[in-house]
Amino acid sequence: MLAAFLVLAPPLYFLGPFVVLMLLGGVRTPKEWFALAIASGGILLAVSGSAQLGPALLRGSGIAVAIAFGVVSVRARGPALPRAALAVGLATAGLAIWCGWQGITWPEIERTFTAMLVETYRAVPSLTSDPATQRDLQGFIDPMVVAAPDIARVMPGLLAVQALGGTALAGVWHHRIASQPIGLAPAPFRAFRFNDHVIWGAILTLALVLLPLPANGHAAAMNALVVWTGLYAFRGLAVLAALLTRVSLALRVAAVIFAVLLNPIALGVCLSIGLADTWVDIRERLRPSPPEGVSP
Repeated sequence: MLAAFLVLAPPLYFLGPFVVLMLLGGVRTPKEWFALAIASGGILLAVSGSAQLGPALLRGSGIAVAIAFGVVSVRARGPALPRAALAVGLATAGLAIWCGWQGITWPEIERTFTAMLVETYRAVPSLTSDPATQRDLQGFIDPMVVAAPDIARVMPGLLAVQALGGTALAGVWHHRIASQPIGLAPAPFRAFRFNDHVIWGAILTLALVLLPLPANGHAAAMNALVVWTGLYAFRGLAVLAALLTRVSLALRVAAVIFAVLLNPIALGVCLSIGLADTWVDIRERLRPSPPEGVSP
């Protein structure tokens, strides 16, 4: 049950904000009603199930992000991503206050997420009935089981990155489906960028990680660094997406296969490109120069 919920929880970060946007903008056409019904059904499926701490935290985080996104979207009519960032920040603060009120400590949260990850990994070999394949899968997941405590330590940061991506995606689909969408139409993903000066926030966070902080303070800094890593990795991926529009379909497919097979390397490449794009506007530099005598 815990393993299944860990898989079902991330869609909440898309479905919840999508339903909120649809309701705020008004549901008028059959297509809008159908999309709202499908998304609502997905939410009901995701929030049902175990009442243990881990699922409760995941479920609560999805609901909190959706509610916070609705609050900041009532009057704000700008792009979805800044509203998503504010909503994730508010939801994180709200959950932290709730955990403190309930007496839930950080070590307890770590243990809960570790147990959920271990159960998820150990369920993988049972997906097949072939003994040889099961042995191969067991060998593949054994290192992941060992690493589960380290992953659990940064799980809030990973969930925050998922929430940002899911909420931004909800804004995209809201504009595709709604007859009168809220806010500005999202730019294509290949144009994704943010203010270059926020790099100082990432640098400050890295400095905090390196300082001898108390355990809870170090955990908070590590999770914040994970969020920064996700943002700059997404920026690097957007740069690569812009570059891949210039190449053939075969090379695009090869790039996707490479990213899937060598995920850690692909993440490092995206992160490096995203950081470099802060100082060197790669997409602008690679834009073709206008013909001589023509103004840009």
